[in-house]
Amino acid sequence: MSQRSYEDACGAALAMDVVGERWALLVVRELIFGPKRFRDLRHGLPKASQNVLSQRLRELEESGVVRRVELGPPVSAHVYELTKRGQQLEPVLIALGRWGARVPAAHDAEMSTDAFMLLLKALYLPPADGAPTLAVRLLVDADAFDVAVAPTEVRVTRGARVDVHATMRADVRTLWRLIFTDLTVPAAIDAGELELTGDPAAAQRFFRLFGLPPE
Repeated sequence: MSQRSYEDACGAALAMDVVGERWALLVVRELIFGPKRFRDLRHGLPKASQNVLSQRLRELEESGVVRRVELGPPVSAHVYELTKRGQQLEPVLIALGRWGARVPAAHDAEMSTDAFMLLLKALYLPPADGAPTLAVRLLVDADAFDVAVAPTEVRVTRGARVDVHATMRADVRTLWRLIFTDLTVPAAIDAGELELTGDPAAAQRFFRLFGLPPE
């Protein structure tokens, strides 16, 4: 826990004592979909200095939110992962993402791959008549995520694990535009911004299942 405290017995204040420091919740966000090495966390949080990120990780470890583990061969590396208590913050992050989706972002603001995948969970808009089961694979740089849409929820998993209707490779900015602008899958392909294998109609239908929540 940070040395600074609200000294308030309210549960919200006690929670903020643990995850209220700058970058703390974003560290949790970057670990929602699985463990990461320190350098991977820095890649997802490029504006956080090395010293600040190290401090946040130490504080989150002390609070039982994050733990540091060693992966055996062939990886042989130290990684950070969420504890069960840390995993319980996922719905908090989803609710914050949904609430903040209407706040204008700076023009040059960037979004990490993990942040975008969590945003999908926050901005899923199930059709009133029930959505058909649909699964796509999103490839961003060296990362792969399977996104499975069901009538009442969307599941996001790091790694290629399920059969999918379409596989798409693009950067986060293009994927974001496919949801929030009039950019279509065919137009993104023609512009060289998206690579697609599988069913184009399923790919286009996928992006229409997300958007700003009703006010």
